[in-house]
Amino acid sequence: MFRGEGDRSTEQLAVRNELERQADIYRGLGVSKDAIMQLVAPRPDRLPRELKIPIVTLGTSVDLNRQADFAGIKTYYDLSCGHDIAGGITYDEPHLIWVQDGSKYRGKSVERVRRILKRNERPATQSDGIAIAIVNLGVHGFRDDHFIDLPGTAVEPNFAPALEQFGGELKLLRSWAGDAHPHWGSASCWG
Repeated sequence: MFRGEGDRSTEQLAVRNELERQADIYRGLGVSKDAIMQLVAPRPDRLPRELKIPIVTLGTSVDLNRQADFAGIKTYYDLSCGHDIAGGITYDEPHLIWVQDGSKYRGKSVERVRRILKRNERPATQSDGIAIAIVNLGVHGFRDDHFIDLPGTAVEPNFAPALEQFGGELKLLRSWAGDAHPHWGSASCWG
């Protein structure tokens, strides 16, 4: 649906509908619908085709712990210890990003992904990962066979956050940045 192909007005309508859906979810965190809807924009033409999922990230405009709780994420490290690295960006206000959920880099280590990202994509941060969980309605939007590394955030030297669903619980934990696993993939985005 969000591939950048076809009629721009149809695409704009699809993005508007998706952001309206997300605005309804974010209302539960006290974010106004207007703050979300003002972000509606078509997918930029220069993006890799994999970056096709429009997601509003709240960044630090709402406390990250509160966002994680809202998404039903159990955190296994102090979120305030995470800091942007390797081109990761955490915004102060709601921001529209275009995401791929880690499928593109499945089976590659965070260290490797940080080195091979294309110029027109950036590594997803813990804030972006929490947004992915929120708009996918927490644990119900995740598969048991795909876990998402968030290479744009460092948690201690050589560790990055990772979203994992296991045993019906969505977890945000820290993962060794040098490990590659066939079920793990680093999310990346633009915006």
